[in-house]
Amino acid sequence: MLILTALIAGLGSILLHEFLDLIEYLVLGHGETSTVQAVSTKQFVLIVLAGIISAILWYFLQRKNRQIISVKSQMKAENPASRQPKLWIHLTNIFLQVASVGAGSPIGKEGAPRELGALGAGRVSDYLKLTLQDRKLAIACGASAGLAAVYQVPIASIFFAFETLGLGISVLNLTSVSVTTILASLIAGVVISDAPLYEAAQVTLDVKNAILAIVLAVLISPIAQLFRRLTQKAQAQKATDYTILWRLPLTFLLLASLSLVFPEILGNGGAMAQGVFDGMTVQYAAMIVLVKAFMVLLTLKNGAYGGTLTPSFSMGAVLGFLGAVLCSQIFPAISLASAMLIGSSVFLAITMNAPLTAIGLVVSFTGQKLQALPILLIAVAVAIFMKQLIERNSYVNPYRSQTRRNRR
Repeated sequence: MLILTALIAGLGSILLHEFLDLIEYLVLGHGETSTVQAVSTKQFVLIVLAGIISAILWYFLQRKNRQIISVKSQMKAENPASRQPKLWIHLTNIFLQVASVGAGSPIGKEGAPRELGALGAGRVSDYLKLTLQDRKLAIACGASAGLAAVYQVPIASIFFAFETLGLGISVLNLTSVSVTTILASLIAGVVISDAPLYEAAQVTLDVKNAILAIVLAVLISPIAQLFRRLTQKAQAQKATDYTILWRLPLTFLLLASLSLVFPEILGNGGAMAQGVFDGMTVQYAAMIVLVKAFMVLLTLKNGAYGGTLTPSFSMGAVLGFLGAVLCSQIFPAISLASAMLIGSSVFLAITMNAPLTAIGLVVSFTGQKLQALPILLIAVAVAIFMKQLIERNSYVNPYRSQTRRNRR
């Protein structure tokens, strides 16, 4: 079962990777490159056209009470629809997600390989007639393997299975997830490079960076928590009825228009992350992080499917840069490179609610050495503390407000 699941996730990730490259070249004229290019008139038209086509396809995929079942719902298998999602609907949705990101959609591509791995694992489970508990494990393995394969991040994906998918910790679960993710990563590695995605300097281990990690975590965590809540709200209110036919095309029209000024907002966030690593003015960074966040939320709410992993990574890097610039007014000689990676770790830890996964992704994406781990661990530990503090206050305040109204 594990070998079949890894094979499906690995080969599926290769297919999605190549498909993404094809769409990017057709629409944007280049692949996932670190070089930002101005948007031409032809590309502007193709981005808008991609929004129209995506809207039509997603509308028909969800007509007549059809549903796109999430990975977590498939793991729970509470009803026949979630136990065996319709194959053609989910495969179309998976490839449509990748195509829309390749055509410039500002959200992440990581949802597609995870869903493909989970879908394959579910079908293998049905064929082998596994128990509900074993089926849950298989789907978690498939989703994690898809993430591991497409980004070549097996260690981070192991953490993902337990932190995000809620898999219980046991020797069996740990062994199963590890075998599947590592094998899927090796299979996809035949085509997908395991080189770091971004060129970034190393995080140095010193007292100054440890203090910086604490300060940035305190500054960035509330922003990340707000973005997480807004993302959840946008996805809960996602357009699935006929309104998607005009809302999503208009969103892509706005995206194309904004990309004339901020070309880095196109795609899953890779260009934006590399842009801030290479150097960006403070004014431009402050504007682009707001534009990117707004477009991610608007795109999700108006009907598109996808993830927020790489957008969160890039927005965290920009916020880390801005936070470092702010702190440098008081403490000079701050490492901007360290600040950006701390920011990415904090933002990912909050938005994914997965601190170890966040650290694993940042280390893998940027090729960090072991010396970076203590600094990033300090940052995400403070971030999670801040998250819990914010959630506790959010829970208490509405109650207090209601009590005051009752007293009046």
